Amino acid sequence: MVTLSDVKWAPVDKDTKLAYRTSGRGPLNVLFMHGWGGSGAYFDEVLSFLNLDGIRAITYDLRGHGASDKPQDGYTLDHIAQDAIAVADHASAADFVVVGFSMSAKFAQYLATVYPERVLGLILVAAFPATEIPFPVETRYDWVGRAGDRERLIEVTSMFLSQPVQSEILDRWGDDAVKIPAFVLDETLKTACETSFGDRLSALQMRTLVVAGEHDPLYPPDLVASTIVRPLPHARLATLDCNHEIPIEKPRELAAIIRAFVSELAGSLYP
Repeated sequence: MVTLSDVKWAPVDKDTKLAYRTSGRGPLNVLFMHGWGGSGAYFDEVLSFLNLDGIRAITYDLRGHGASDKPQDGYTLDHIAQDAIAVADHASAADFVVVGFSMSAKFAQYLATVYPERVLGLILVAAFPATEIPFPVETRYDWVGRAGDRERLIEVTSMFLSQPVQSEILDRWGDDAVKIPAFVLDETLKTACETSFGDRLSALQMRTLVVAGEHDPLYPPDLVASTIVRPLPHARLATLDCNHEIPIEKPRELAAIIRAFVSELAGSLYP
């Protein structure tokens, strides 16, 4: 396992700080954004396999998640994008590649539309599209209603596994998820599903890699190709033999994909 530095705190609002960690020295910064119910620690397995030569990885807990503060507001697309920039600024990352998982793949796309000068490239893992998502209301109520119940929250992630995952990894996810208030789980899910900015994607010029799970029932590869890859001008698709939880199902393979992408990008940036 990669040894991450001590937690640092990025102030984002008057009374809100976000927890983040860094590993590696750069010069290329890679900012990791986790999914629903998670924290920056969700990427620990990926980082344990990631060759950090020339890379500095920055993982952080979204507002309301993990060790970060949990204010009552600030869960809009604009706030989430501003939070990411505040973390990058505090980490002295003038520009960066963004790795966004699941709902945060949508947030990463929005970040790129608002701050294109800061985003060098996008890696969208098990991605939500930039359009509205017809997410069943009863499912939303069910998932949010699990707030505070560690075992029932773990069940949500377990629904989207087709590869074996060690119990301690799921337990760690549950330990983080149980800390998240119900209103945060609800607000982030609504933001991920009820917003749309697809008309902005055509302006994006950065290279984009979309990684899909071949057995993902939420967004199988053919749907990913039509709703996520096609609208992005410089996107390509890679698939892995797994379900939705790619970073914990296939951490070694995802680390290799990330490394190949950033190495290619670095070659053009730092010849």
